[in-house]
Amino acid sequence: MQTPLRFALLGHPVKHSLSPVMHEASFRALGIDAAYACIDVAPEALGACLATYREQGYAGLNVTVPHKTAALAWMDRLDASAHLYGAVNTVRIDAAGLTGVNTDAEGFLEDLAVNHRLSPEAARVVILGCGGAGRALAIACAHRGADEVVLANRTLAKAEQVAAEIVDRVPDSSAEIRVLAPEPGAWAAACREADLVVQCTTAGLHADDAPLLPPEAFRRGQFLYDIVYTQRVTPTMRSALAAGADAANGAGMLVYQGAAAFREWTGRDADTGAMRAALDARLYGTRSV
Repeated sequence: MQTPLRFALLGHPVKHSLSPVMHEASFRALGIDAAYACIDVAPEALGACLATYREQGYAGLNVTVPHKTAALAWMDRLDASAHLYGAVNTVRIDAAGLTGVNTDAEGFLEDLAVNHRLSPEAARVVILGCGGAGRALAIACAHRGADEVVLANRTLAKAEQVAAEIVDRVPDSSAEIRVLAPEPGAWAAACREADLVVQCTTAGLHADDAPLLPPEAFRRGQFLYDIVYTQRVTPTMRSALAAGADAANGAGMLVYQGAAAFREWTGRDADTGAMRAALDARLYGTRSV
């Protein structure tokens, strides 16, 4: 009898993750005998845990906060994506050891392309929030050929740090990199000029959160991508839609980064339709539309 494949997400905390919902839906749809667990790993135990799960025959791992940067040091090798973003969210396990991969930005770019027929290429992009996700997506937009990447963060020094990283990590990018003052008026003015606005702050995680920016910050003919997905329509999405802009939340990014991880582990395409339906059912109580 064949032993079921084992996969896991390592984080701290991790019990809130929706990754098992998505991956197990894809396993069922494809007839794969596998299980996906969430394992809470304290930062100081990460290296030992990675070695243990490799020895125990796990087929692949995901890594989430606060381990994405720390995991770099424990990999036997890093692929181009991990080098580009300076972080790991997926670990491929084979006879050669542990290979670190980053599929976060790929999930964002794939969702834009497949579901919205958009690309950062030649676009004016504003990134709202320069934490872990904002940093990665800013680098991704510059790498994919954006004309301009404008960075906004409540702490100016953080935005300046990300701007410097873009120059360092994407030296052949021709994108103009600008950093905004941490003032709502400056953010709103930059957003109105943008083709693509990417909302990467925590605004909207809770139903009663205020939108990050008012409708006056948006316009027809542009697209807001809000990486928050706890609501089908987030507060900042409502602002953008009220102004006539198009908008989407980050559920698609979550699905496609998971699908990219699945491909790294198995060499097969995940069933993204099954993943999205399971995710929507858990989040919103409905199937995707």
